[in-house]
Amino acid sequence: MNASALSLIPPGTGGVRDYASVVGHPLHAPLMELKPDTDTASLSGDFVLLHFSGYGFEKRGVPLWLVRRIRTLRSQFKAVGVVFHELFATGPVWGSAFWLSGVQQRIARELLLLSDFWLTNREDSARWLLSQSKAAPHRVLPVFSNVGELDAIDTARERRLVVFGSSGIRAQVYEWADGEIFRNAKRNGLTIHDIGPAMPEGPLAQHMAHEGVVTHGKLPAEQVSAALASADFGALAYPPDYVSKSGIFAAYCAHAVCPVLLAKDYGRHDGLTANVHYLRGFGALDSDSANARTIGREAHRWYEPHRIDAHVAALRDLASEVRR
Repeated sequence: MNASALSLIPPGTGGVRDYASVVGHPLHAPLMELKPDTDTASLSGDFVLLHFSGYGFEKRGVPLWLVRRIRTLRSQFKAVGVVFHELFATGPVWGSAFWLSGVQQRIARELLLLSDFWLTNREDSARWLLSQSKAAPHRVLPVFSNVGELDAIDTARERRLVVFGSSGIRAQVYEWADGEIFRNAKRNGLTIHDIGPAMPEGPLAQHMAHEGVVTHGKLPAEQVSAALASADFGALAYPPDYVSKSGIFAAYCAHAVCPVLLAKDYGRHDGLTANVHYLRGFGALDSDSANARTIGREAHRWYEPHRIDAHVAALRDLASEVRR
């Protein structure tokens, strides 16, 4: 099968597939799920784009077969590009991630060495990649919003605090500091709006109902976009040095929602500064710095250089550059 381009993705749903789907269409690079038993012998074309996330391709994050497959595909396509959505896991010595990290790093390094160009979403990831190989054509772009982007951000806003994402991601927000979100929302006159798959039945779901959380369930992208366009704040529990790879954070920024970031430590990463581009925890809602419109605009200004069209243009330019 000859195609001008092809996007190789892990099986299943999730942010990697969403990203690949959005950029794949304008690049004329249709999606193909890649598994160990996928027949790729007849594939050929201008370039193949691998969307790499180790845990997507293998449950422990060590898809050793993937390196062999990409090495074979190098001879079938004019160029190989890799979007490094993730590199490798880190963690304490009692966790499996610590013991597997070395193998995961080796896989990421070998895929890097097989690539003609690459793109990643974090400055720290780019620094690691550049330390492993001579500099190939590359870009560093934080992820974009998968639920739309606002062009006109001065929409009418209400005193709403949105909690958006998967049930696991949202549960972290509600459980942060023993339910600080509920106390703080009440104190600041905010209504909590929950958007995402229904929470499992249990104490948390009961607590949310008791506190008057407005649950919307899982919504189509355009309805999520409309809900964000009318909200002041959006909460997310995520480390600041990784938040540039979060589609939820990107969605807040793309809609000029003021993000409330919950983390143990705050530092400047990927051009983001606490209480400038996001609020430093729920406690910041009580301070004079909690101007939702001002911070929302700054978050949107940070987002603009890596909108969807910037990712498409970057990948198109990289692929053209290496094929000259």
